[in-house]
Amino acid sequence: MNAEQIRRQQTDGFSTLRFEPSLEIRYRQVRSALIRQRARVVSVAGLLLFLTYALMDVMTLPWELAQVTALIRLAFICPIIALVLWLSHHTTLADETFEMVYTLAYLAGGVSVIAIIVAARLQAYPLPYEGMILMLMFGYFAMGLPFIAASLTSFILVIVYLLAELWAGSSMADTLINVFFLMTANVIGMVGAWITEYRHRAHFLDRQLLDLMHRAAQDESRRKTELITAASHDLRQPLNIIDITLENLRPAGHGDLHSGMVRQLKDMVSQLRRLLGTVFDSARLNEGMIQTELEAVQVSDVFRSVRDLVEDTFHDRGLRLCLEPPTAPASIQADPALLQRVLQNLIINAADHSGGDTIRLSWENLKETGRIVVADNGRGLPTELEGRLFQPYVRGTGQSDYPGLGLGLTIVQEFTHLMHGRCGANSSSQGSVFWIELPAAVTANPAPAPC
Repeated sequence: MNAEQIRRQQTDGFSTLRFEPSLEIRYRQVRSALIRQRARVVSVAGLLLFLTYALMDVMTLPWELAQVTALIRLAFICPIIALVLWLSHHTTLADETFEMVYTLAYLAGGVSVIAIIVAARLQAYPLPYEGMILMLMFGYFAMGLPFIAASLTSFILVIVYLLAELWAGSSMADTLINVFFLMTANVIGMVGAWITEYRHRAHFLDRQLLDLMHRAAQDESRRKTELITAASHDLRQPLNIIDITLENLRPAGHGDLHSGMVRQLKDMVSQLRRLLGTVFDSARLNEGMIQTELEAVQVSDVFRSVRDLVEDTFHDRGLRLCLEPPTAPASIQADPALLQRVLQNLIINAADHSGGDTIRLSWENLKETGRIVVADNGRGLPTELEGRLFQPYVRGTGQSDYPGLGLGLTIVQEFTHLMHGRCGANSSSQGSVFWIELPAAVTANPAPAPC
């Protein structure tokens, strides 16, 4: 079974309530399993119904007739329903076989109702045929049997009822009138059963197609994950080798031209590495591959690790990074790798696009949260980017020639949200300020409160 088969079946239709063979086999398996589940509720309702009718027989019918009708209900019908209920909870019987037993139980219940009507006729008691109508309706709508099974079984019951009435000596005219009303009820039930099964089959096709699409999406996501993981490793490896090679080309004694070319190449390698990092971060976010591992992180340690990451880039460009770490030990609840990536993105973004020569990394203690601030002394944020800075693929006009996709700040926002924090930016005549707020780390052994 594949998506093409399902779509073809939906196009061709199924007014005869039949699918093509492979779909039909699967549908009947699903239908039988659902009937088994339905039987558990229907059987309980059926037991309560027939027990109630047995009590009503004793209370309303003549004692001689009540003995017969109550005996039929309690000694014949209720044990059959109880057996169906027991079998519905024991999976040793195959679902398809259980469906046949379930249909036969409906037939037996109908025959028992006919037996009760005949018993009343033999004792000349005017018991109407409403019990047969109830049984027909119970089979069509409550039991939820398939259209063909319910229709054939109900027709058999109507014929048995006709023969039983004639055998009991009922007049032909009265019997035919009763049969006419029973057939009318049977036709109404058939229409309802056909509509119900048709809708159930349509739902089955939709469900199967949805399941196939879901599995295909899972497979595609798995392949993307494998591709992203492999590409991340395979593309970064050559860059690392190039970087090491360029480091070895820096010995003293070479001219300024040579040194300048090496610095330019190293800068281009760094830019390419950051660009690849941005692409892979975006892909990992889209695929839901990033799982946060929050822990208490010392702010001073994060500042030092970020400084080490950007030190070469800033040295080559002649930029200055000023650190203003907390004056007292401070920690926040964060994922160290994601936090480091967030701050690196903010600092490199300021270095690439601010036009300034100094970037300041500072800390603000806000009691329940902590704020890390990245500020520059550049030209400030373009007015056309106001309110759109953290949207994907946004790159304002008049920016530097450094390559980028406009995803760096979007990744900052996504990573910050994953760590249950928030971020923002504002601008002034002296540059731009970006900040992130994260929850303060819970102290394992808090200091005692002052007296």
